[in-house]
Amino acid sequence: MFLVDEEHFGELFSLLKSVKFKRSDFFLQEGEKCQYLGFVESGTMRSYYVNEDGVEKNFDFHFKHNFFTDYESILCDKKSNMNIQAVEEAEVLLLNKNELQKLYHKEAYWQQFGRRMTEKIYLGAKKRIEDLLYYSPEKRYLNLLKENPLVFEKIPQKFIASYLGITPQSLSRIRNRISH
Repeated sequence: MFLVDEEHFGELFSLLKSVKFKRSDFFLQEGEKCQYLGFVESGTMRSYYVNEDGVEKNFDFHFKHNFFTDYESILCDKKSNMNIQAVEEAEVLLLNKNELQKLYHKEAYWQQFGRRMTEKIYLGAKKRIEDLLYYSPEKRYLNLLKENPLVFEKIPQKFIASYLGITPQSLSRIRNRISH
């Protein structure tokens, strides 16, 4: 399992609960407090927000062997502004946030695990913000195609467009321009 060495894998695995999500099932809905860290065993999940106009804004996609959760909700013990939903049938391993805290207090290894996970999340969020601030929609599309081609195999076009900060029509124009 990502970020966990063989020596500690069994300890973590004993705390995990396997849950199957059907397409469109929610791991978390806006207004709920997040209680779990998720790990995708199979399938695909997405994290998104609904803006004040009721429009979904995709923030991230989670594929096999990715951790995901609403870290703000877990860390600050507050209601989530985020939705996390299955894009397709998915099997997810759940770790209760209280069990995670117990691991952190148990051994320095788990504190390092938490730090590595936090660093990975921070760098991913920083890159996401930089992409939206610095690059044109076409460049964002090309970057995504290069860095994560799986998105184009697993994720509906309307979700990809939202993730890139453009309309589905703009995405279609970009795809046509690039293919010619």
